[in-house]
Amino acid sequence: MKRSVVCGLVSVFCIISMFALAASAQVVAKVNNEEVLQSDVDFVFDTFVLPQFQAQNPNQEFPEEQKTQVKKNILDQLVLQHLLLQEAAKVGITVTDEVVNQRYEAFKAQRPDVPEEQVKPFIKNELMIQQTVDQEVVSKITVSDEEMQQYYEEKKEQFKEPEQVQASHILVQVAPDASQEDKDAAKAKIDAVLAQVKEGKDFAELAKENSDCPSKEQGGDLGFFSRGMMVKPFEDAAFGLNEGDISDVVETQFGYHVIKLTGKKAERNVPFDEVKEQLQKGLLQQKRNTEVMSWINALKAQAQIEMIPQQ
Repeated sequence: MKRSVVCGLVSVFCIISMFALAASAQVVAKVNNEEVLQSDVDFVFDTFVLPQFQAQNPNQEFPEEQKTQVKKNILDQLVLQHLLLQEAAKVGITVTDEVVNQRYEAFKAQRPDVPEEQVKPFIKNELMIQQTVDQEVVSKITVSDEEMQQYYEEKKEQFKEPEQVQASHILVQVAPDASQEDKDAAKAKIDAVLAQVKEGKDFAELAKENSDCPSKEQGGDLGFFSRGMMVKPFEDAAFGLNEGDISDVVETQFGYHVIKLTGKKAERNVPFDEVKEQLQKGLLQQKRNTEVMSWINALKAQAQIEMIPQQ
């Protein structure tokens, strides 16, 4: 389930599910009398957090002042994982071996270093949490047309589409450190191209034959763009043209251009119907974020969670 808060939680659970229980380990928390062990916390830290730190900071020790806080965060997530797995059992969530095995094959390709006996429990826990959140929260969330319409009216400024133009161009590239001789040669070439355009030769064909921009494969077409998306001299020239017009030679930091304006779109308010699907997705995601966290907080409030101080 790739969904914002839910996805974020699950990604943590994917990691913290992979721990080895030690009979003599210290108990650092209890969740409805289910024990969380110090060995669980240490395993997560040693297996995932520390190697990642070492990969990013070769030959450096993990800062001691950060280690305590990191392990506290891991413990908090372990407590939450235990709570959610208990809820999964309570509401009857099950995961078949077939589904676990399918996910295991994909996981093994990415992490062949982790033993199968650790990976499969991790996968099973991940899937159980996913399905529990789906069943108990996500499947019950809806967004009405009225909610979407209200959001659209309140945030109408967000749905303005600025003026846009569509242009094709031919670029003769000039390196920033080019000699005057090279600059003169490039200018002579673009002047000759412009002369051919004015004689009526096909702009797209000339672009394919002469342009140094990858857009030459599309006959120089750059598609539609709004202000701020191109370098200033190019933008000023393009927005100053009428549809069908050809510019004079335009110099930018990339070299010399000839520009043909092929389309214009005026600024407009995008109609509700055009953004309805986008609105629905956005509002559903907002509700998922809020309601999943509310559901988790309610579970916490009803649970007996004991954090056990260590000597």
